[in-house]
Amino acid sequence: MTIHNVILESIDCGVIAIGCDGDIISSNRKFAQMWQVPDSIISSCNYQQYLTFYISQINNPEILCRDIQKLNSQKDFESYDILELKDGRFFERCSKPLRLSEEIIGIVWSFRDITERQQAESENRRILEREKQLAEGRAQFVSMVYHEFRSPLNVISYTTSLLKRHSYHWSDEKKLQYLQRLQTATEQISHLMDEVLLIGSAEAGKLQCELKPLDLNLFCREILAEINLQTNSLSAVNFVSKGNCKPVWVDKKLLQPVLMNLLSNAIKYSPISTKVDLILSYQDEKVIFQIKDKGIGISLEDQQQLFKPFYRGSNVGDIPGNGLGLAIVKKLVDLHHSQIDVVSEVGKGTIFTVTLFLK
Repeated sequence: MTIHNVILESIDCGVIAIGCDGDIISSNRKFAQMWQVPDSIISSCNYQQYLTFYISQINNPEILCRDIQKLNSQKDFESYDILELKDGRFFERCSKPLRLSEEIIGIVWSFRDITERQQAESENRRILEREKQLAEGRAQFVSMVYHEFRSPLNVISYTTSLLKRHSYHWSDEKKLQYLQRLQTATEQISHLMDEVLLIGSAEAGKLQCELKPLDLNLFCREILAEINLQTNSLSAVNFVSKGNCKPVWVDKKLLQPVLMNLLSNAIKYSPISTKVDLILSYQDEKVIFQIKDKGIGISLEDQQQLFKPFYRGSNVGDIPGNGLGLAIVKKLVDLHHSQIDVVSEVGKGTIFTVTLFLK
């Protein structure tokens, strides 16, 4: 082995030298190993065969072909690029003229495997992008929370000011009216705080799904009793149970706000004269809750954004709400490793389906 070959083999990258006439002058074993060049091509020493083989191995052959065209017309041309191979690897390629004294007799290509570096950079970019999205999401969330708190706080501030200035000559009935405003605004803040804390705990991974056997028929009737108290109605919801009623392992504290939110929304967005259906179905490996209403419905465009915090449908008008309910529902359903689906048509009603997969 000549000194030239010893030096070539000691280089920690793949190297190939090509003469101006297209003949392969030399290459090292590292080059053949990196590119997994077939023995038949190595023994041929044919530049065109090598070139055809390279192009067949990479995802971006136009880069290589562009440089080859420049080399044919400009012998002292130098270049650097990164080639992505079809097998997922990345090679850093340097191209320099091969000189003998002052004469250019060919070109030298050197290749270094930078797959790990590229993957690390790609992962870092992904993490940074994810962090950017999270930061933007948190900033938007804080802004929306501020906005939602500001409205009832303004009511409290304004109402308190009026009571201070005028209560001495107001009738008891009028005082009671303004005190009721204070109570309503305070309840709104309390409810909003509960929802923000709940969604924050879910985001932080502090909510754990603790499965225990539960009689879902009894559970649904308890929820309906609470709903009826809230709506001052004894028949706001029709409840139907289908299938073999048996205790099911679920987390009651997580499932309760799911049904409460969906039923409350169904009632709120439906005409007073209509009723909401709650259908509980038992199947082999799952339990299905369906909440059906004949309310205002949800457009296809709104359905795409439905479970985002503070998002409200474009057709809700002046119906009160803060847009956190369905975001909470989605996170609690996810904690059960289950799913929620919606089918709706504007002006005709909505069906929410919660499917609990039994383990």
